[in-house]
Amino acid sequence: MALYLGIDLSSSEKKPSGCAVLDGSAALLHVGRLSTDAAILALAEAHQPRLAAIDAPLFYPKGWHCLEWPCPQGICPPPEGALRAAERELYRQGISLYATTKKSFIKPMIYRAIGLRACLEAMSIKVIEIYPYASKVQLFGKPVPKKATAAGCQWLRERLEGLVPGLREREGRLSHDELDAVVAAYTAYLYGRGLAEEVGDAEEGVIVVPRPDGRPPGWAATGRSA
Repeated sequence: MALYLGIDLSSSEKKPSGCAVLDGSAALLHVGRLSTDAAILALAEAHQPRLAAIDAPLFYPKGWHCLEWPCPQGICPPPEGALRAAERELYRQGISLYATTKKSFIKPMIYRAIGLRACLEAMSIKVIEIYPYASKVQLFGKPVPKKATAAGCQWLRERLEGLVPGLREREGRLSHDELDAVVAAYTAYLYGRGLAEEVGDAEEGVIVVPRPDGRPPGWAATGRSA
């Protein structure tokens, strides 16, 4: 059975990353937080997912080889105005995000994500880049409440319960990191079923977003199927 891994990656191993695993029917097999790359890779090794979706930039803009300026090797072109095509497209659609730039404060997370992608691909796992906010807008529409608030977490959990069997039965409060990991895994599930699309230029890495028909039949605004 195909499995799908979602990772809401943090900038360093000091802060746990949300991780979720869904089965071939999008049912929840695992959700939790893991600190180290080794622990994340062990989870992947245990479940052998078909796809892993990471919430972080996985590629540099075209022509770049690092995020440093000046480039230590003198290879990267000047950074002014450089954005990946996928990021420009999401901006055009009214979806703001942290772009992959030489001055980005998420630089440590980008480096970590690129390294983790290489390790997962070495395990023969296909890795895709997703952006949870874009997935939420496509699946649930706007406005999307702030994810770090209790109300925002409750809003997202109620909607995910209508998409992910087993989540409703999961006891205890889930952090926004864990819920975003479920969003990532569900986006991977949709991609595996041909219900998500790639935005951007494949040469510099695409971002995968759900198509509007990724919603199940009977979808209701409360997040519960009819």
